[in-house]
Amino acid sequence: MTFLIMKISRELGKPFVEKYHYTQTIGKTSLITGLFEDDELVGVITFGQVSGRLLAQSIFVGGNQYNTFELLRMCVKDECKYPRTSFISKSISILRQLFPQIKCIVSFADSTQGHIGIVYQAMSFIYTGKTANKYHYIKDGIRFNKRIIWDNAKKLNMKESEYYKIYGYERKVELPKLRYIFPLKKITLKLQKLPYVKQ
Repeated sequence: MTFLIMKISRELGKPFVEKYHYTQTIGKTSLITGLFEDDELVGVITFGQVSGRLLAQSIFVGGNQYNTFELLRMCVKDECKYPRTSFISKSISILRQLFPQIKCIVSFADSTQGHIGIVYQAMSFIYTGKTANKYHYIKDGIRFNKRIIWDNAKKLNMKESEYYKIYGYERKVELPKLRYIFPLKKITLKLQKLPYVKQ
């Protein structure tokens, strides 16, 4: 069997993420990489700009939304035996080539899903603690990021709290996420390096 990792289009990556990632959404992306096994797409990783300048500023000195990417989604078919660490590593190599201005990658392990970031720990990502509690919405079994609901409400000149009740969404509080950092260049972290969380 032959494995290949390369940049792929949103049109190719979107259906795969919607099927195999627990969020069922691909969101905004700047780079999508695909893992192919004998010409079959078996994995996808997406990267994108961090959600706001304040997040990047809180991570390292000089951090901003233009020099910091977030590893947003990673999903691989369960039966695929290719190492997840190698998939991430080679995807980051592609990112370095296409976006040389990026100094740091941040990613979050979702403890609501039982994730503690084992693959990030195996790659020596820096663990810097937990985020504050957040929430998302559920409707007809589909998960929606709170930003989507906020945007929809704004378009109708409504408050988010009004919109989700009127349109039948259920608000779900999430457990804190575990924040991991992977510097691509020499940076001065503002966050403290902490011991890895263990199961």
